[in-house]
Amino acid sequence: MPLCFFVAKEATITLLIIVFEISLSSPISESSCVKLYFCPLSPALMDSDIKATIRSWLPQDEIDKVDRYIQQSAKTQGLMVRGYLRALLSNHGQFQPDEWQFEYGDKGKPRLTAAQYERSGIDFNLSHSGDWLLLAIHQQPLLNKAPSTVEPTIELGVDIERCRKSTNIHSILNHYFSKPETAALLALPSELQRDRFFDLWALKESYIKAKGLGLALSLKSFGFDLTTMEQSLLTLKSSEQLQPELLSCGLMQQMVFKQGVSLQLFDKVETVDVKSDVTNDVTTELLVVEAAHWDCVLGHLDKDYRFTISVRGLSYQDKSVEYDAEVVIINAVVQSTS
Repeated sequence: MPLCFFVAKEATITLLIIVFEISLSSPISESSCVKLYFCPLSPALMDSDIKATIRSWLPQDEIDKVDRYIQQSAKTQGLMVRGYLRALLSNHGQFQPDEWQFEYGDKGKPRLTAAQYERSGIDFNLSHSGDWLLLAIHQQPLLNKAPSTVEPTIELGVDIERCRKSTNIHSILNHYFSKPETAALLALPSELQRDRFFDLWALKESYIKAKGLGLALSLKSFGFDLTTMEQSLLTLKSSEQLQPELLSCGLMQQMVFKQGVSLQLFDKVETVDVKSDVTNDVTTELLVVEAAHWDCVLGHLDKDYRFTISVRGLSYQDKSVEYDAEVVIINAVVQSTS
């Protein structure tokens, strides 16, 4: 909701345009727990029977998307992503893996159809990078609620990113990062700047995915202040013993988890200093507004991968968002649905 007002003093006119989210009446979900599933995408983890099972779940349009990948490894990972999603949704909802139906927002954000959301109360978001898929699921309790009263109450976005040494981070800063973010990053010792860059990039990705606006939302119109976050540990559970190759690559069962990251919304403030009837000076300043009811967190899966979650509608007053994390393997997840 925009707010505009004028202040006149000594021939100087200040135009202040504040754009922010007023959420005093924002809907708050009754369940504040977000389930995080970390899913390895190594093709060697999926056997041929599981591959056939997943293909049998998919409608023809999804099979066609998978088959369009040129590299076999990409085809296998595309199949695994769809298998993980459908199987894990079935662990939460009352539908079989082949029954889930999806629709997409204007910028491609996936969600359950309205009919299935009414019966399951499930919001989800997913992200994959390299050898990992991250799937976040939030389920609104349906007890004593008629289906027509169940409506989406949260905005949820996640991202997982692999730190890449080849990325020219400084050329990207000026185009996509806000001035406060850039200044804070460049103030760090040079050896810490790359990690901070990918932390911020992952946070930005999770926020634009939560909003469902894609790059139509300027990456400079918002930013994150990491000085407010508090570090803790998040236990990575497993339904089975972790395979040696996962442990050997640095997967941590006690993950570094940083909550309380501050989301800031930016707008420009223009001050017009009237010099005469025909000339004036215009100065532009950045207005910073703290975003309300957003919970933004940053975690590290291992030394190479970090993950982020941005969610709105789960935290309110003294009620904090809870996170439960689990690593799952494709064969076991698919078999659990039979």
